[in-house]
Amino acid sequence: MILQKAVTPQMSAAYHDHDHDRVAGFVVPWGAVGHARTPRELIVAHGLDFPGTPFSADMPHIDVLRFEATPNLLLEKATGGPDRATQAVTGGPFLDRPPFRGDGFVADPDHVIPLSWLPHRRVPAGAELHRISSDGTSTYLAYFHSAAWGWIYADGIEELRERQPRLVSRFVGGLARWDDGQVYIADLIDGGARAIAVRQDEQAEVDGWTPTTPMVWSRTVDVADVQEYFELDVRTRWNGLGYRVTDEYPTATGLQLSGTYTDHDADLAEGLQLVKIDAAVYEGELPGHLLEEATIRQTQLPEWPALPTP
Repeated sequence: MILQKAVTPQMSAAYHDHDHDRVAGFVVPWGAVGHARTPRELIVAHGLDFPGTPFSADMPHIDVLRFEATPNLLLEKATGGPDRATQAVTGGPFLDRPPFRGDGFVADPDHVIPLSWLPHRRVPAGAELHRISSDGTSTYLAYFHSAAWGWIYADGIEELRERQPRLVSRFVGGLARWDDGQVYIADLIDGGARAIAVRQDEQAEVDGWTPTTPMVWSRTVDVADVQEYFELDVRTRWNGLGYRVTDEYPTATGLQLSGTYTDHDADLAEGLQLVKIDAAVYEGELPGHLLEEATIRQTQLPEWPALPTP
């Protein structure tokens, strides 16, 4: 199944201008929203008319991200409610703003559209970005190759891009342990037949790794050379709220963390003025010492290792 995620204008610009490599939020099956061919129709089909929405029916276009629904996405059924009474009936974890209903479906009166939640992660390798215009046309823009290459835009757009150095986080997306015993940021490509790994130290080029984008070097190996493939799920709490750690970076005062809010309570998130990125997607800055007490889990593909048959 192919999933579709409506992309805010701010996120689309971040993809293009900064090679931003993250996605999170509500998603729907592409096959269930094929009727939505204009921004006006997409707003209804994706439930984008939430408070503070950056979407409007008179926009010239809306960009959408399409990618395969694989097991490692850890999709959740979007249940809960727009109020606590409804949430108590459904028993779901989400308390969010209308048009969210909490029954696992988009509030589209004319179509049955299942609604799922995609936890914060690196954009899946091979995901495609398309632009749906007000005249009903659809234009292919780019695809996300992997952590190594980032976004590859259509030729005319790619030539105009100025690639900037980017930091690839090991807190989201795949990690691979190779037969040399080292763990690298990595993505599975070519239908899972190969793994492409990333290093961000200049010694990588000395070691024979291939430069891809600024300050990123990569190496591709057959999946048979990968001992283990997994993702990290680092959880912590701050000011009474649950977070998944997504990034770390140094500051003048020490290590700083970024995290995505995981308790799904819009009242609490907005009351504490977390940054709202999208419907039900809230992020916050966290002190670095929380890593010392964080709960760290490895999320492994259910079928791993799925090595090719000799």
